[in-house]
Amino acid sequence: MNNIILIGFASCGKSAAAAALSSATGCGCVDLDRVIESIYEKKHGSAASCREIFRSEGAQGFSALETEALISLQELRRSILSTGGRAPMQEQNRPLLKSMGHIVYLKCSVEVILKRMAGKGVPASMGSSPQEINEEWKRRDPVYSALADTVIINDTQSPNETALSILNELIPNSSTTNKKG
Repeated sequence: MNNIILIGFASCGKSAAAAALSSATGCGCVDLDRVIESIYEKKHGSAASCREIFRSEGAQGFSALETEALISLQELRRSILSTGGRAPMQEQNRPLLKSMGHIVYLKCSVEVILKRMAGKGVPASMGSSPQEINEEWKRRDPVYSALADTVIINDTQSPNETALSILNELIPNSSTTNKKG
């Protein structure tokens, strides 16, 4: 099995789906945010979350770390990669992502994203109002859609159901094939 790369807006379920896919397939699971944090820690000698890194390094500095992390993963094999929502938005990252495997866009409506963010918070790279998040979603959705090999509507599915939907898309002759959205 090739790598499966999960992209999508914040709170669309990438990390949870990656863990479920990893469990279902026996493939490794890599979270790009953890790779970014590891690179930052090696460079600065102290640990920081992606939210803290974004605040201290700014958008440009964070994007540079994100690209460095993707480059460091170019030899990744038989893995599920959960990306941050910003990764596909950097043009230089798109060919890196494409070269790594099958790209799956986990697509959620803005309403669902806002409900999920209410529980876990809004990423530092976005405005905090629903209008700002909606505008950011409108900017990102066409980029994600154009980059994706497969689109899975992920408004109501559990992580395990999302993993099954992805596998059904990648294995078309499966008896439980689910149509992509």
